[in-house]
Amino acid sequence: MRIKAKAFAQITLDDDYIVRDNKPDVLRVIYTRGDVLLEDTKVGNGNVWITGRLKFNTLYQSDDENHRLESVVGEIPFQEKLVMDEVEDGDEISVDISIEDLSVGIINSRKLVVRAVLNMEARSMEQEKETISCSLPVEQSYQQKTQIIPIMELVSNKKDIVRMQKEMLLPNSRTNIGNILFYQVDFRNEEIVLGEDNAQMQMDAQVMVLYRSESTGDYECYETVVPLTGEVELKGVRGDEVFWAKVTPMEIMVEARGDYDGEARMLGLEIALAVDIQVYREEENEVLMDAYALDKELRLERRPVQIQQLLVKNLSKVRLLEQVQLEPNQERILQISGCSGTITVDRTKKQENGIQVEGILNVHILYNTTDDTMPYAHSNSQIPFEQFLEIEGLSDDADVWLDTRIEQLQVNLLDNTEYEVKAVLQIGVLALRNEEIDTIVSIDEEPLDIETLKKQPGMIGCVRKEGEDLWDIAKKYHATAENIIEIGEKVLVVKQVQ
Repeated sequence: MRIKAKAFAQITLDDDYIVRDNKPDVLRVIYTRGDVLLEDTKVGNGNVWITGRLKFNTLYQSDDENHRLESVVGEIPFQEKLVMDEVEDGDEISVDISIEDLSVGIINSRKLVVRAVLNMEARSMEQEKETISCSLPVEQSYQQKTQIIPIMELVSNKKDIVRMQKEMLLPNSRTNIGNILFYQVDFRNEEIVLGEDNAQMQMDAQVMVLYRSESTGDYECYETVVPLTGEVELKGVRGDEVFWAKVTPMEIMVEARGDYDGEARMLGLEIALAVDIQVYREEENEVLMDAYALDKELRLERRPVQIQQLLVKNLSKVRLLEQVQLEPNQERILQISGCSGTITVDRTKKQENGIQVEGILNVHILYNTTDDTMPYAHSNSQIPFEQFLEIEGLSDDADVWLDTRIEQLQVNLLDNTEYEVKAVLQIGVLALRNEEIDTIVSIDEEPLDIETLKKQPGMIGCVRKEGEDLWDIAKKYHATAENIIEIGEKVLVVKQVQ
């Protein structure tokens, strides 16, 4: 499995949104979250067309008598062309899209402007089958030289969609749900384990829901952690193999449902995850490197073969601790209702024996304020991080995959103007070395040149050169390695003719 071509683009989305008639006027925007949904990828004439939607959910305070909270949900379609000259029709394309920036501004009380910056990276992947000569039949009277070479063999390459569902019953201390205003779902402690013919997925979904009470009309914020499991079928896979998996949320939905008594006390969570997984089997292969015969001349035809070898698969952790001070014009914090985070990798640089990764952890918190007229507010902080990933033997042409995740994220309130962010980030890396070896594809036999052979001495003594083994010396002087006499670094070779 090789990277055939890569392309990167940063696109800007800018669109107006008209607030529907059944929604009140907008006084101020509190918090906006978004998801990118990839719909289609088409390849043609050296171009890749990527189609998708940016789905946003905006919580706002209305400009009515009670200044109540409301929300709007909308989406912006997009299509982007990436130039990838090497790609052809039918090539397999992997696309990663992330939101670098998302904001919603007010044009007037009935009209919003949505602006976003998306980072888009596409890779063209290709599979190739290579045949490598391992050894010659034992019945042949050939002297053969083999070498044990570790080779990564692609066992499975699978793209799948894993759907997960969960229902959460509100605790007794919570009132029934009138309507959901805003929700956010983050994933923590993601883990994938290979089994026999499958991959088992498990993770924690951190769910935060802000809703209006059915009975009182007050706002309630409920936060919980839900364990999730899923499975991807991978035929021919064992549990001890090397794999690389990329898990991307496609669709996340939280809705109010009735419980066993028909009361709106149940939250339904539905998630669709796009899973892209490659499984490799690392094997020690005996590869035929050279051959000769004592009774004939051999003409070897060779051709170059590309192989991959494992450099490293590792998971590194980055611990962050940061204190964040609110801006002077921000509402004071009474209580933190929920937090979420995303990782943006700004820069990766290959260095000697490793990669330097630099990025930003974007942390968002929704909190209750001390001002009753503005009950909720939002704060965003950006925490830089850097990490060196050690990879011995890294070269410029190595294939490297990086995956960043948030393992833990905790926000603690210090006072009404300051909070502390504690986070543990995971940076996974898989690095494969691309090597070229010559494999023997055919052997032609010719009669032995007796006259040339007669001119060679029947016995010769020599000193072994650095990197030279007995097999090389035996081939040079028309002998076998078994019949060479070693005296320290010196060897005595007796010519053999069959």
